[in-house]
Amino acid sequence: MTTTRIKMALFAALCLSLNAFAQYDDEYDIEEWTLDEEEEVAPKPQHKEYKNAFYLQYSPSRYKPGEELNRIRFDEMTVGYSRFIEVVEDMPYFVEVGANMKFSWETSILNARVLTFRIPVNVMYKWYLWKDKDYAIAPFAGASIRAIAMAREHMEAKSTSLLNGGGWNHFQVSWQTGVRFYLKRYFFGVSYSRDFRDSSKYPGVRECGVHFGVGF
Repeated sequence: MTTTRIKMALFAALCLSLNAFAQYDDEYDIEEWTLDEEEEVAPKPQHKEYKNAFYLQYSPSRYKPGEELNRIRFDEMTVGYSRFIEVVEDMPYFVEVGANMKFSWETSILNARVLTFRIPVNVMYKWYLWKDKDYAIAPFAGASIRAIAMAREHMEAKSTSLLNGGGWNHFQVSWQTGVRFYLKRYFFGVSYSRDFRDSSKYPGVRECGVHFGVGF
């Protein structure tokens, strides 16, 4: 008799415990048992558009020194600075303004040395090649104002200025176009520039260039 009572008591206790567990399981979903402190994933760094840049350019160019003279090849090195202004927010349209200094030389005919300062203004659009926007192709086009500060011809131990009395003009306006390839902050590109046609102004310059720069 005692054994039967013990078995009945154990059975009743088991039923009560199962009922309590079922109520607890309904009140608290098992999905809420996950740990609150999950490992946080560090956010990816956002793309940065560099607003300033320095660059170097090499350009083998053709100069038309006068009306009766053929074009002469000049080798040129340019160092310059550019400022990029975003025209439309969240769209890759830019206006590029800047200034550069160019040194040109020719040794076969005129034996000349030329120092030029230019102010270029370009419109540029970037095509991003990857989702993180670190790689892009950027065509550009614009115009430049050129000022020749020094142009001298060296012949038979004599140095003669090509400006004014030599027939060359100090100032001229040109147009340019090209394309750049961006690799994060670095870029390299090719360009072509030519003076607006004006037969009264010399020298007439046609320039093909290769440049390399870094943004900051």
